[in-house]
Amino acid sequence: MNQLMSEYIIYLKLDPYLAQWLIHEHGGTPVAFPKNSMENDIIELGLMKKPYLALPNEPGENKVPIALPYFKSKNVRYNNYLSLKSRNALQRCIRSRFVMTLWKDLYKFGYIGKKKQDLIWAWMETHGIEATDTNFNTIAKIYLRKRNVYRDAKRREEKRLEKEESDNQDLNNVKKPTA
Repeated sequence: MNQLMSEYIIYLKLDPYLAQWLIHEHGGTPVAFPKNSMENDIIELGLMKKPYLALPNEPGENKVPIALPYFKSKNVRYNNYLSLKSRNALQRCIRSRFVMTLWKDLYKFGYIGKKKQDLIWAWMETHGIEATDTNFNTIAKIYLRKRNVYRDAKRREEKRLEKEESDNQDLNNVKKPTA
């Protein structure tokens, strides 16, 4: 359930595939993050009064409107500006959620070869991402990088377990001195 949203909106620049995914996942614009979400925690932490010389936060290409919720700790009527560092933290959080969702949905297919293309296209369609080659290539690369990291970690764990087993067998094979 979403918390009560204010009439204040910030505009966050995101890559097109990420913006489309975010809007789709949160039911349209402006995006309203769920209560107690990491995204809202980042927004609450980073909200401040607009600095005197700061540029206005206006809509633009690839900018997603995000509704600011009311916070007990900050009055959004006065604190409705996110610094560049806070925006970057929010962008990284959104991207991390995207990668986690992609991985959770597709990792079970393992090495899927040519079928991977169809699965990624279908995943994009399911998550409201425009079917362009650019979006596909970006998402496929993200998936492949994540899969490679997972495979490497799995291999390291298997080698560690094999070494432990070998060491345990060596200890069992050592003859105990008899008195």
